[in-house]
Amino acid sequence: MSNIAGIPYVETQFNKDGNLEDQTQINLPAGVTDLFVMSHGWNNDADAARELYRKFFENFVAVARPNDLPGRSFAIVGVIWPSKKFDELVAASSAPGSAQGSAGLTAAHKESLKAVEEKLDAMKAMFSEPAQQKTLEEAKALLPDIEEKASSRREFVNKIRSLLDPSAANKEDASETFFKEDGNELMKNLKVAEDDLDEEVIGEGEGSASLPLGVGTVQLPQGGAAGLATFLSGFKAAVMNVLNFTTYFEMKARAGNVGKNGVAKLVDKLAPQVQRIHLIGHSFGGRVVTAAAANSTTDKIKSMSLLQTAFSHNGFSKSMKGFFRSVVDQKRVKGPILVTHTKNDKAVGAAYPLASRINGDTTAAFGDENDKFGGLGRNGAQQMEIDEVVKGNLLDAGGDYQFQVGKFFNLEGSAFIKGHGDVTGQEIAHAVRKAVRG
Repeated sequence: MSNIAGIPYVETQFNKDGNLEDQTQINLPAGVTDLFVMSHGWNNDADAARELYRKFFENFVAVARPNDLPGRSFAIVGVIWPSKKFDELVAASSAPGSAQGSAGLTAAHKESLKAVEEKLDAMKAMFSEPAQQKTLEEAKALLPDIEEKASSRREFVNKIRSLLDPSAANKEDASETFFKEDGNELMKNLKVAEDDLDEEVIGEGEGSASLPLGVGTVQLPQGGAAGLATFLSGFKAAVMNVLNFTTYFEMKARAGNVGKNGVAKLVDKLAPQVQRIHLIGHSFGGRVVTAAAANSTTDKIKSMSLLQTAFSHNGFSKSMKGFFRSVVDQKRVKGPILVTHTKNDKAVGAAYPLASRINGDTTAAFGDENDKFGGLGRNGAQQMEIDEVVKGNLLDAGGDYQFQVGKFFNLEGSAFIKGHGDVTGQEIAHAVRKAVRG
């Protein structure tokens, strides 16, 4: 067992179904009173997760005050699961200005087509079974007819959907509609236009270049329309959005499986060795630890910290029948639940609102607290009962909190959190430390 800043640290690796890769028994050091279980979100590899854990707990130790946690002895379990870097979010449809003529249109089409082909090739790392690889190649073969043929659009969507397990579909992110909608109609709905994106998604003063499109970013030929440099031509934007949602859905399903089938069981197994358990999740890791809380049986979970979490801001809501409402109703967390959120998190801010486009709604604000499909890391827990949530701000590392058992604390963090991955700072570590104190 290694350590982070003097705290014993051990890793547990799970496959995409939530099964432990290593069945070796974890024996915590004698005298440990409090166990942290922390999960990463969308990362490329285990090293990125380890760096997240290292930075966070170094700051957790750095913000300690004399005798602030007397009699406590800590250990850390770092969860490693097969996620994928998820930085391709929204592609918008456009074509070069008419002054470019047919040559410009052809060049834009070729560049857009190349970007989508590269995206399909990149997805082979996630969908690695021979049959899945074959399906991706078949989908790629349909691309030349995507613009002109509804039948090709319909077949493309059907092939891509066949890669996924629909059992994880629900209303929180319009994934039920994603699986049921006619493929051609789905493509039409996901042909997002520039006007559908508000300034918080696009980026004030930066134009479309700030959209986190990843491999979906296309540089149109020189002389193209100003401000449209990252847009895909025609239905290629819709194709990219179908693929982006597919990536998102697969990560969502994996996170749920890892939390339910893996981490929940691990928590129950380790519970007899400690007095208290504290769950921490970043991004999709918030879904991992929430699913673990919902499906574990121990009564020793004393706090849960959801850092820029990537699931619905209505996920805990009674009135909206949130997917994780059982965590509230069954009092699965015996202490405070912290939820950091900020409009600076464009990853969560854009991923969830795309769901409203799947449902054909182009009128909803793109991602704010009024959007049915907004994200937890963007807006905090929404549509909660009046006595269940406390709104506040993330404070500096010397700030005082009055955390209460069984309540959600929406901590607006724009002053300290500048982006989706900015969750290891001393301000967040201090808030978690206060929550641990109980």
